[in-house]
Amino acid sequence: MSKTLIVSDNEILNQLYVVNLEVYLGTEVELVLSFQKAQELIDSGLEYNLIVTMNMINGQDSAIMLYEYLQSKKWNKPLVVIGKPEKEVPNIVIIQSSYHLQNLLKSCAEILGVTAKSMAGHIVPEYYAVETSFLLRLGVAPCQIFLQVKKNSEVIDYLLVAKKDDKTTESLRKFSSEGIVKLFVNKLDRLLVINQISKSVCDFIQSTENLGVAEKSNALSVGFDFIASDFCQTPESTHEVMAIAKVCTSVMEDIAKDTAGLRALIKILSSNPSGYIYTHSILASFVAAHIVRKVSWGGEGHLEKINFVLFFHDIMLGPIYLKYPELKYEDDLLFSEKLDEEEKSLVLNHARLAAELVINYRRAPLGVDLLIKQHHGITNGIGFATEFKDDISPLSKIVLVAEAFVEEYMKGRDLDPKFQIDLKVMLPILVEKFKKSTYKKIIETLETIKL
Repeated sequence: MSKTLIVSDNEILNQLYVVNLEVYLGTEVELVLSFQKAQELIDSGLEYNLIVTMNMINGQDSAIMLYEYLQSKKWNKPLVVIGKPEKEVPNIVIIQSSYHLQNLLKSCAEILGVTAKSMAGHIVPEYYAVETSFLLRLGVAPCQIFLQVKKNSEVIDYLLVAKKDDKTTESLRKFSSEGIVKLFVNKLDRLLVINQISKSVCDFIQSTENLGVAEKSNALSVGFDFIASDFCQTPESTHEVMAIAKVCTSVMEDIAKDTAGLRALIKILSSNPSGYIYTHSILASFVAAHIVRKVSWGGEGHLEKINFVLFFHDIMLGPIYLKYPELKYEDDLLFSEKLDEEEKSLVLNHARLAAELVINYRRAPLGVDLLIKQHHGITNGIGFATEFKDDISPLSKIVLVAEAFVEEYMKGRDLDPKFQIDLKVMLPILVEKFKKSTYKKIIETLETIKL
């Protein structure tokens, strides 16, 4: 059996990669969370037929580091990289989208020499091992589940521990606490299990209906990170991405409704630190929801559009924020000497590029591509307005004001961790920035925002 090493620190994607490669390609997979751990395994003498790595891990360019290390080891097989490395390197296979498993499986199959014919002849044991943690995520048994029974290190039986559709959370937690990391399913059910596990990843992000604000925020941050790591590199519109986006925008609306006030939301976000894009977007969603309910022409129907815009508007900047976590505001990105010309071009064009990708999503709310394009006050989505005119949509003006309000708060907090929102100070700053009367009417609604 071939051996595969996966280097990835993404909790959700790890499950998908391991189980898909094992089931569909018949390879034995080892997962590590860092380049350093991968190096230790290879230095120990372990040999692999295939190595797959995320492009970036914990802010480090893990793909380049691993590539250069493998070159020193005279490893001559292609390295599979999920995401595009910072610089071009030979003898690697790039998988642009982290969630397009078919592309990953196809490329890995070619490297391993796996064909449909060879997989058909692949000898699968009568009972197929599945990680207990994977099955635990499902909550309900998709098929019969068995416990392997050994005596003197020899397998003597497989004991049925769950029937199809049984609730399994309690029993599997018990097995897990006892150190039982693998359970077994009949070999004919193995593809059913992998499909169920894949689906559960999306369901996890969507399962927030009965949760409190803090729990919803935690689940929502997973959705943001998940889409940010994948969407901006994937021109194809996919059902999975749209389903996640839809439920995330709905959860954003729930958080705005259920939170007692802006300070309470800030406290929740501070207790579980997330990336700049997520924190900025959730706070802007709360502020925008207040504005929509206060302007004379606003309505609940506008909230879906605004939240969709706030979910996607800066999504193209995800890789840059991942690479440069010390940078936050877009003017910081523009004038930073750390960014090369290509990256600065992306910053200038991120609104236009996000709008062009979103328009491919058939189920996207009508007109959100235009709102995304205008979210910096520029009609064509290129650059940043220095003077805010009346030639953009009224909903775009709400997004602009909400984001400016949040940015003033976040800059104040950066200077002083104990900074508190003072409307008497912040609103005049916004009035000075947005001089047109249409903007001032929007700003006036913030006089009654719940703090």
